[in-house]
Amino acid sequence: MLCPSCGAPLQPSPPSPPRRRLWLNRLLWALAAVAALALTVALAGYAGLYFGERDRESQRQATIQEHYQAGLEAMNAGEYEMARAHFRYILRLDPDNAMAKQGIAEVESRLAARPTPTSEVVRPLADQLWEKAKAAYDEERWEEAASLLTQLRSLDAEYHADEVEEMLFRSLYNAGMALLDEDQLEEGIFYLDRAVALRPLDEEAAYQRNLAARYLAAMNLWGVDWEGTIEALKELYAIAPNYKDVYQRLYQAYVEYGDSLSEAGEMCPAEMAYTEALRLYADQTVESKREQAAQVCLVATPTAANGAQPVLTPQRIPGFNVGRLAYPVYNAESGFYDLFALYDNGRILRVAVSADQPWWEWGTGRVIYRDRMNNAFSMVLPEEGVPLLLMSADGKAWPTLSPDGTRLAYAAPDAAGVWSIYIVPLDGSGEPRRLAEGWSPAWGPTGLIAYTGCEADGTTCGIFLVDPDGDASPRRLTGSMDDTAVAWAPAGNLMAYMTDVSGNWDVMLLSPEGGVVPFTTTPSDDGLPAWAPDGSGLAFVSNRDGKWAIYVADTSGQNVQRIVDLGEQMPAWDNQRLAWAP
Repeated sequence: MLCPSCGAPLQPSPPSPPRRRLWLNRLLWALAAVAALALTVALAGYAGLYFGERDRESQRQATIQEHYQAGLEAMNAGEYEMARAHFRYILRLDPDNAMAKQGIAEVESRLAARPTPTSEVVRPLADQLWEKAKAAYDEERWEEAASLLTQLRSLDAEYHADEVEEMLFRSLYNAGMALLDEDQLEEGIFYLDRAVALRPLDEEAAYQRNLAARYLAAMNLWGVDWEGTIEALKELYAIAPNYKDVYQRLYQAYVEYGDSLSEAGEMCPAEMAYTEALRLYADQTVESKREQAAQVCLVATPTAANGAQPVLTPQRIPGFNVGRLAYPVYNAESGFYDLFALYDNGRILRVAVSADQPWWEWGTGRVIYRDRMNNAFSMVLPEEGVPLLLMSADGKAWPTLSPDGTRLAYAAPDAAGVWSIYIVPLDGSGEPRRLAEGWSPAWGPTGLIAYTGCEADGTTCGIFLVDPDGDASPRRLTGSMDDTAVAWAPAGNLMAYMTDVSGNWDVMLLSPEGGVVPFTTTPSDDGLPAWAPDGSGLAFVSNRDGKWAIYVADTSGQNVQRIVDLGEQMPAWDNQRLAWAP
């Protein structure tokens, strides 16, 4: 057919559909419209319910937080009954609220009266601490001086009070700034925050502490929350673009975030993340990823990833605000202990399964432990979770590292079941060397090794000290075979250990020069002490409330607080160990 006016060929018109087909099509369109309307109404109703419930939950959480803060303030002001009322109200709103339960436990512990060592016992120990602190301060060993002065203030707050406070502030300040300069940010912030409790910092120290805190906040979110990581790094980059590797970190965070979105099928947000990365640095690989995401984004509707798990923000545990604590938890299904680590921000990681007797390598964040699954001594960085097998265990126990991390001491039995202490280079460059007969060794920061053993007669036993690099014979400090589980104070000037000479297990403080002060005196079993990395107190295991738990207290045994519940079972608990490091 030709166009009558232009002569161009025309396509034939399609035949008209039968009337029945037109009627069916209209009916289907009407049904689809009704269904869409019903779906819209349903979604609107669901959205109303959802957002209403979300608002109610937000209000409940705000009320809980308000009463929690009020409880903390009342407790710090000594108004313990008022604090307990606030925490109990929280439990009415949220019966499983762990923070409120911890608050009530702390209130109860502060209300309970506890005996203290006699002044005749405390004074000589205070004199020892004072002399050692002055020597460390004069020699500018700031961390050691801060640890000693903190112990002294905790033991006797009136002892040379003004001079001790001045020296403590200077020690904390200098230690914090030095550690920041050495890129040991967590430790540096820790010391500066303790200094702030005594007096304000100067402008430069406050600025450096703020930068370090922002950087660590971003790193704590790394690999867990990319959006939060990016926001934290952007804020730091805006303040100090040349601070450490913040530029490279921000770039990499954008790339990693883009990769995670791409894997989840969120191509449009992935394109945006790659674009932001390319604004910082041009890379062909990232540009290819951006182009691929952009092509898919043009034709696909982004949907939320299925099965996404919420990211829980750790909550700080009252009473625990220093470093990281490694501890065992009994697993009734496997019949072994599993190893966990608690961090000062409230985060808890499972370090290893079928593992116990932890010992931190200071300065690296790695922990060495007895690996029951692989019958070995292993070492792992908890955040990575990939263990390094150091050596076969074969019945060996209590691994402990030298202060410089180059050697390993442990205990092992011979064919007759007699235990001995051995030392071996950690890199495997030498054979184990037998040091002495005994068990449960603990390598101290000054290079001495403490262990439990007996004299040659086999009847006079206790805690011994020995210099692994010296010629002197081991020196016995206590008098019972059940004096064990030695833990060294960070400065090496004090030890804590457990003993059952009173009929139940208690924790004692012990000076290398001699002299013992009771730390716990309850009728329950208390043991496995571990010193806080600043020397301000100890953690220990106890069943004083009917179940096993980890408690912390200052060096005088006061201000006892429960921080971790361990359950009802801890078989052979006296052969376990806690470890606490910055």
